[in-house]
Amino acid sequence: MRFRHAAQSSFVLARRVGALLLLAGSALAATEAKGRVIVLGFDGADAATAERLMNAGELPHLAELRRQGTFAPLMSTMPAESPVSWASLNSGQNPGKTGIPGFIKRSLASGGRPEPDLGHATHTARKLADLPLTGVKRILAGRSAASNAVIGGVVTAALFFALLGLLLSMRRKVALALSLLLGCVGALGAWYARNYLPREISDVVGNPTQTQGFFEIAAAAGVPTVAIDAAMEWDRPDVPNLKLLAGLGVPDVRANNGDWFVYTSRDDEFHRAPEGRGTSTGGRIFRVDIAQDRISSAVFGPRDFYSIDRAEAEVEAIDEQLSNPALPDTKADRLTARRRVLLEEILPRLQGTGAFSGSEAGRIALPLAVELQNGEALVTIGAQSHTVKEGAWSDWYHLTFAMNPLMKAKAITRCKLVKLRDPFELYVDFLQIDPADPMFWQPISRPASFARDLARDVGLPYETVGWACVTMPFKDREIDPIAFMQDIEFTHLTRVKMLEAGLARGDWRLFVDIESTPDRVQHMMYQYADATHPGYVAEDAERTVHYFGREVALRDAIDETYRAMDRLVGDVVKRHLKPGDTLILCSDHGFQSFKRQVHINNWLAREGYLAVSPGTTRADGGYLDFVDWSRTRAYSLGLGGIYVNLRGRERDGIVAPAEVPALLAELTTRLKQLRDEELDRPAVRAVYETAQIHSGDFVGAEADLMIGFEAGYRVSWGTSTGGIALSGEGAAIALGPVFEDNLSTWSGDHVSVAADLVQGVFFSNRKFVLPPEGVNLLHIAPTVLHTLGVPIPAECDKPALEFAP
Repeated sequence: MRFRHAAQSSFVLARRVGALLLLAGSALAATEAKGRVIVLGFDGADAATAERLMNAGELPHLAELRRQGTFAPLMSTMPAESPVSWASLNSGQNPGKTGIPGFIKRSLASGGRPEPDLGHATHTARKLADLPLTGVKRILAGRSAASNAVIGGVVTAALFFALLGLLLSMRRKVALALSLLLGCVGALGAWYARNYLPREISDVVGNPTQTQGFFEIAAAAGVPTVAIDAAMEWDRPDVPNLKLLAGLGVPDVRANNGDWFVYTSRDDEFHRAPEGRGTSTGGRIFRVDIAQDRISSAVFGPRDFYSIDRAEAEVEAIDEQLSNPALPDTKADRLTARRRVLLEEILPRLQGTGAFSGSEAGRIALPLAVELQNGEALVTIGAQSHTVKEGAWSDWYHLTFAMNPLMKAKAITRCKLVKLRDPFELYVDFLQIDPADPMFWQPISRPASFARDLARDVGLPYETVGWACVTMPFKDREIDPIAFMQDIEFTHLTRVKMLEAGLARGDWRLFVDIESTPDRVQHMMYQYADATHPGYVAEDAERTVHYFGREVALRDAIDETYRAMDRLVGDVVKRHLKPGDTLILCSDHGFQSFKRQVHINNWLAREGYLAVSPGTTRADGGYLDFVDWSRTRAYSLGLGGIYVNLRGRERDGIVAPAEVPALLAELTTRLKQLRDEELDRPAVRAVYETAQIHSGDFVGAEADLMIGFEAGYRVSWGTSTGGIALSGEGAAIALGPVFEDNLSTWSGDHVSVAADLVQGVFFSNRKFVLPPEGVNLLHIAPTVLHTLGVPIPAECDKPALEFAP
């Protein structure tokens, strides 16, 4: 037995030594590699657009990279959705491995019936002890109130006893009594502080990504790394040598992607705070009244999860008391009544459920006060005021939403005075997590201090929401294109300062920065740039906005954004690229004009694959509520996916597993034959069977088929959430058309478009040998690691690109 134990110990020791040697070898290899690597990612930068502008002489710095180094179109993932693509680009692994199927995924959690759910983020309650706490909060969260009281007393007393030797003039008994007294005070303080911390945070936005990014792998191998606005990288553990500010995916203080607010005196708005009218994109419109040139309302922040936790704890305590058979009837009646109030009134109000669904009543609120003046208004939120001119944006507001003395959510926001009078209209932007004091339960950087360090280095606040531009208020037509472009420029210039501050730190060998401007502009401005777009109005396209130092017509906003990208690249090359350094420019996908939307469920119903339930009304046209599952073989939700109603997977599945290959082949053939009869054009360019193009443990989370539309086409807005377009009422209900013009201001896109039509960009100052099949974004991670001298994980799906001789 002793021999076996000794042998096992020796084996464990040898394995640990081997692991340490391997890690040391990786770190040594990384250290010995020459030069640095700078990776600049431009979300949505399109290869065809960049090539057109380079050939016209309008992107001189990118053209020079093409001449001296490398330029190639970069094949994206399928689907070409930003969270999917960035997770794969970061890791070098396909979506079946990353666990990110899309912005929207099919969920079978609710009784096994399909319904849409978030595919790039999770909303979950987390125990306080499971959060990345530091310092006093970690001690308090991990122990009971009683043990914290003991710790507080012991620590305080020990500190004073340690000082006894210095207090020579104090009598020993006096010093002892003082120490014990202060120890009791410390114990009481620890007990008091622990009671300010809830047992759990009721809504933490989590990151479901299952793979490591190349910057994490490089940092773990000893490469000092800085990453700014890294997509799909929040809510992940710290890595030595890594300083990272997360980008796409980071929520606001309300635990959403970016809630926004409009306060207006318009006669067609009726809902005052705290109810308001919700919009389709996370906005809330509040009616306000003007009395003697003054307006009063409120700005609503996060939910009060401390009060939620206290209420839930009270219910649990009541339930425990009610379980006692010896409890007197009068006390039981009193407790039962209190329990009913908690469950039917207090908790629904705090959680925004039941009768309070859609209401802001349970959120922590700060007063909003507006004083109307000549051409401007004094706008006060909480304790901070700014004078804002009509049509202008305010400076930053720094807001504190306090649940108690320990639990506070610090936020920053700006507002735009859209109209001063007749009617009054004030836009209040997202409540961004304050980078100078982030919430400990929703970290935005690694380590948590890096967000603060960057704010200090930049010398001003910066937006932290992962989708930091006001595309949604513009989509809902609550702001105009001028306000949108002003916000785009503001965000971009701040990001440039962050890029410069990060590069100037000098504490890195790998630097990564992601810029989102091309994506956000192209989503919204194709309606002005594309004269064939159904929303194009020539007069509107000629409107101008002051953008990057000059007056730019809206029709030229996309091209001007590429010019700004080119100037930024030129500045980085000139000021920061050193001999021996490698610069890589890449994007997650390209872009197309979005002119026609396709109702996929309408096509499935027309072709006999999906059956609509008898008695369906137009109110049932969303979230797959209209489906007769007993007669449905396939359905669609999300951004271009089709799912088989599979027996044994879907609750009411009718398709046997043996029938699936033939059904998928039939759907593929018929989809490729789909034509837009109104325009007499083919609509589908390619159909992808997911199991054939992806591999990994999470392929089952993806659609069975993915449609790749021709240029100009995209999955409809309704299909995205499992909808169908219906016409008529009552017994006259009928299927609407398969095709429909896209008249939304969201006029450009990439999702559900065939992969070869939305290729991103790949540039480098180094010449690479390009593979015959072209460059794929899955090449980026292994290429960066290889260039740094870091071993490439076996899980990567593509090899590193080789430098040309």
